[in-house]
Order: sequence, then C-alpha cells, then structure tokens
Amino acid sequence: MDRKKPQRRIRRKPIHIDDIAHLTYKNVGLLRRLVTEQGAILPREESGLTQKQQRKLSMAVKRARHLALLPFTQTL
Repeated sequence: MDRKKPQRRIRRKPIHIDDIAHLTYKNVGLLRRLVTEQGAILPREESGLTQKQQRKLSMAVKRARHLALLPFTQTL
C-alpha cells in the first residue's frame, strides 16, 4: 500500500515586532502590519506572536474595526 505524504504548509518568517507591549486598538500602524490585504488577521505562525499576544491582537483589531480605525476589508 502506498501512503501519500502529507502536504507541508509553507512557513514564512515571523514578523519581528519590537513594540508588542503597546498592542492596543489605538496603534493602527502596528495593527495594519498584522492584517493581510484582504483584512484577515495573520496567524500565529506568520506573526510570531504568543497565544496570549495573538488573543490581544484579535481583540485590538476587532475594536479598531468597530471604531472605523481599520477597514473590515481592504479590497473590493
């Protein structure tokens, strides 16, 4: 029986963020770096954040979108 090898995901280098302590909805420049062109939040593997920081990031992005500091989608 021939078994198929599982496909490996392409891993990108994580983004190094120096100012992660100031991860709030007000820091729009930092949040834009952590959101794709389509408006999706980068996964942990690509952002290089811990699980706790990733949860903080998702809350900050959602708050910034709600206050119209970030768009929900960036392409039409």
